[in-house]
Amino acid sequence: MKVLSALLLSLLPLANATPASSAANTTREWEIPFPTIGPMGGKLITDPTRLSALHAIHQDVLRLSKTEDAITVDRSSSASNSANLTLTAAHHDKRVYQVFGLLGVRLISELGLKALEDVIDALLDLFTSDDIIWTSKKNCRAYFSTQGGGNENLRTYAKGKGSATAEDKINVGWNNPASTDPPVHFFDGDPAIGLYSVQFTATDEHAWDGIEGTKECNIQGLCNPQYVFYRKGYRIVLNTWESQGRISACQYSGGEDCLGLCSSGVKDQFQTGGVLWGGDCAIPCIDDVPDDLVVIPNEEAKFMVVGDSISHGMEDDWTWRYRLSEWLDYNGYIHHFVGPWKGTHGNRPLSDSQPDAPRFPDEEEPETFEVEGSYAPGVPNSWRAAPHASRWGRQAKQSRYTIKQWVSEHKPDYLLVLLGFNDLGWWVSGPDELKGDMGNLVNEAREAKADIKILLGNVVHRSFIGGRQDLVDNTNRYNTLLKDTMPSWFRWEAPLAYVDVNTEYDCRPSSCPDGYDGLHPNARGEYHIASAFARVLQKDFGYAGAAFSTPDSIPGRPVGTPQNVRSVSWPEGLFTTWDPVDNARGYEIRSRVQGATGWWSSGDVYPSTHGSWSPWVINGQTWEFQVRTKGNGDDRSDWSGLSSITANVKTAPGPSNIIVEPQGTSVLVRWDEYTDNFVNRYGVYVWDKDTAGAWLSIYPAEGTSLLVTGLKAGARHGIWVSTYVGMIGSLTNQYVAAGGLPAEARDIIAGYWAPAPPTGLRVTNVDATTVELTWNAVSGASGYAVYLRSVLDNTALRVDGTTTDPSHGIAFLFPGTWNYEFCVSAYNGNLETAPVTCIIPPVCCGYEKRDLVPVNYTIAENTSTTYNSSSLVEDNGIRDLFAVYQQTAEFSSYLQTPLGVAVPV
Repeated sequence: MKVLSALLLSLLPLANATPASSAANTTREWEIPFPTIGPMGGKLITDPTRLSALHAIHQDVLRLSKTEDAITVDRSSSASNSANLTLTAAHHDKRVYQVFGLLGVRLISELGLKALEDVIDALLDLFTSDDIIWTSKKNCRAYFSTQGGGNENLRTYAKGKGSATAEDKINVGWNNPASTDPPVHFFDGDPAIGLYSVQFTATDEHAWDGIEGTKECNIQGLCNPQYVFYRKGYRIVLNTWESQGRISACQYSGGEDCLGLCSSGVKDQFQTGGVLWGGDCAIPCIDDVPDDLVVIPNEEAKFMVVGDSISHGMEDDWTWRYRLSEWLDYNGYIHHFVGPWKGTHGNRPLSDSQPDAPRFPDEEEPETFEVEGSYAPGVPNSWRAAPHASRWGRQAKQSRYTIKQWVSEHKPDYLLVLLGFNDLGWWVSGPDELKGDMGNLVNEAREAKADIKILLGNVVHRSFIGGRQDLVDNTNRYNTLLKDTMPSWFRWEAPLAYVDVNTEYDCRPSSCPDGYDGLHPNARGEYHIASAFARVLQKDFGYAGAAFSTPDSIPGRPVGTPQNVRSVSWPEGLFTTWDPVDNARGYEIRSRVQGATGWWSSGDVYPSTHGSWSPWVINGQTWEFQVRTKGNGDDRSDWSGLSSITANVKTAPGPSNIIVEPQGTSVLVRWDEYTDNFVNRYGVYVWDKDTAGAWLSIYPAEGTSLLVTGLKAGARHGIWVSTYVGMIGSLTNQYVAAGGLPAEARDIIAGYWAPAPPTGLRVTNVDATTVELTWNAVSGASGYAVYLRSVLDNTALRVDGTTTDPSHGIAFLFPGTWNYEFCVSAYNGNLETAPVTCIIPPVCCGYEKRDLVPVNYTIAENTSTTYNSSSLVEDNGIRDLFAVYQQTAEFSSYLQTPLGVAVPV
């Protein structure tokens, strides 16, 4: 066939390929868009469930038909029955072609290049005929007519048939064409034609803009239908008003230059009820392109998802793994997920919260077991046992050593890899080393299975963690390295594709609407990750079918208020527990000493289970607790009712006489031995107070001293020491070392030694018995000690207090401020200068030097609302330590670590 006119083959991302079946199956089950859409049979489709799916498919067809321009593709004049089209791989990547051949016909597909050539060649050869093709019995045909704006008559004819093999008469007109879309009708009544749709696109006053190039009718009523034929792996769209042939051209060219497939116009202008308008078209039969000509690859494949918590999911998640499987089901692919593990990351048992001591490097962590969690209630039972190779906290550096065994045992056809966040987040590897680990993982998988197909996802961002700009920068660098390096890893026998999950997944340092905690996917994020992999399966591996789409309405995750909250005092601390809550992303707990109006602490429960310990308490105190449930993002339940308990613990206080000696970027910490209990070890807490988002490090010590190295020069570090005593754990009934309330040491400035003495000491009388001291700040000083002595009684200097600011107030100075001398020294840890700067205040407030202020002198009233119990409630240092302890635990959970919060600085 020579040039008939422009055939537009819009090869766009496949809107809706359907499940495959044997060519001998006359019911054409693969024509059904959904596996459960309903039985074939009948003519006009009226089942609401099936129509809902078909309308969605049809909208995709219309959308895709308008989104791209065409690339011209010629058929060689020397072509025989086999395709010889000038299609190139580069052109095929664009998925849009224009072929000279059949005017007004569009092909929407994502077939492989060879299958595409075969389909185009078959369709071009199909309509070569010596007869007028739109009436020739050598073709399948369609007849359509309307009268007076409705009364549609639609017939189809099988090859060789003079009488219609299917006919439908309907009277569904187009109401309000100026403001509504024309109705579309779906038919499957003719087994020679298969599933198709018809939509009339114009009236004498309106041409619908939902399809490009529509034209108004030249008669009153409806005209110009669009036909869509739904085939295995592609769709054929016929715009009848564009595909208008001419009898003379068709006859004189011997059927090679008919200009189009249709002839339409007025059939009877005198018929009662209005002008009868209609047309005839040559259309493709269902067997014109045989099933075995279009091969969709891997129609029954095994998939292994290799990932971390992002792929593992947590209790009650749907998971992106399920959403991908759902999409494969939708498109009719029989598939199997394989791997060594099952389920999601289940809720941790209460025993995991048992307090214990920091571990020495050669000491084994207590054995923990992964709890297999379930999925969201809407996940079908058939999926719940689907295996995978994803684990909470998993690193690429770990999986590269296990992938060969996994692939050898489970023999997946496709490996879907989404790893690397933990490697970068926990400083396990930098971008270059992570790229190397990923390359080794690819090689190991190929050694286990030479023809394995691998989809490598990049690393997603998360909402910003203070002090972790390195995570942002390293993620960007690794993703660039991976994309640039992967082409050198490509093998034809084991193809490899880059999956840009980071772009599809809406999670950035500035915000993370796809994550429930700033990283891990919520229900919307699960769809977006699955979409990234589905797009690559379609683009690079020939998977036909409906493009993956995220629904407008996504299931929520409502959470309830914790019930049955109760507290008990055990030897290792106060323990509060409650009944587990469905859909919980975790819990928050807050605490206060009974009688206080404000809360002393509030933070996440870690490890994430339905119980929380408070070991930092003093015997005899009564504490109150409330708990609430965390949902997605900022969703929180109401706070529970109060639970209270009086402390009666057997832990030991922190040791006394803690001495901290800075030694460059190290610090030597010493303390007195604690002898009242069996001491298992001590724990030294070190926190960089000057670095935003710095985490707490806890170092174990056997004796009464410890050298901590690698501190950040110039930064202020807080230091505390806890005593850990041995006992039987109340939850585990096994030996544990429980720590009590830490004792605080002086801060140190790393990189400095003993500071110079302060200068510029100044004193201001606030009243006759109160002074405010100020002085010039000293570089390298972590704090200042304020000394005083009685001039009246000639006593020795004694320490009144310490401060980190270059100012200090002292009250109750009877019998008058001028009877005292004040001195100030600077220190860095316990490296302190001598108090050489001293000052005596002037006489104040109308008194003479010899006057003595009486003890009953009225001073300013203390209006503070702070709870005035002589307990740790007043200790701001301990409160700060507790807050960063919780923050460190929270960040640990975000970064998918195993249990424990002791992390190196």
